Amino acid sequence: MSTNNPVIIFLNKMTDLLLLNLLFLICSIPFVTIGASLTAMYHVNLRSIRYGDGYVVKEFFKSFCRNLKQGTVAWILTLILDVLIYIDITFWQKHDFGVMSTCMIVVSVFFAFLIGIIEIWLFPVIAKMDDKFCRQVKNAALMALGFFFPYTIICAGITFGVAYLIYRNIAAVFVMILIGFSLETYVMSFFFYKVFAKLIDEEPVGEDDPLYGARNE
Repeated sequence: MSTNNPVIIFLNKMTDLLLLNLLFLICSIPFVTIGASLTAMYHVNLRSIRYGDGYVVKEFFKSFCRNLKQGTVAWILTLILDVLIYIDITFWQKHDFGVMSTCMIVVSVFFAFLIGIIEIWLFPVIAKMDDKFCRQVKNAALMALGFFFPYTIICAGITFGVAYLIYRNIAAVFVMILIGFSLETYVMSFFFYKVFAKLIDEEPVGEDDPLYGARNE
């Protein structure tokens, strides 16, 4: 059968996503390596958009090893910040100081959102760019704010929407375990790569390059 058959292409893609999701879960078992595993998953998805599917296992572990340090630091840092924000909001909710409590909750929610959108960009930035960690954080922040409409809003909507489904529906948990993590990051990778195409100088992969072929539009 022809490899251009849309059914075959779809089945091959689903197989790759199932395998990628399994690799992500297995490599996240130590918990501390979730960041490196997430970075590797983004690397595979971003690469598949650019060059096509294939070499899932090889590319995953290549990125996992290369970005183990930065991915782990990013994960621990974001986890600490998320816990501190949660504790802060919970504190002001439990202690009623009138207007002060309301103002502090608003401020905390604002910073939670700001930190959240930077976190959304951080791991794909690490997956795509080679730089010092501080500059990776800076780049993630600049992209999150500089491309707030529409890319950050869309990716934040996807992230929070999936989190809400997991919270409200047990079936969503099973979908995430099966294919959900890789599918979510694959969809979001299209938006991330649209931004990378504007900022990173790479040669088009043929005339039909889905990103760099249209960089001047």
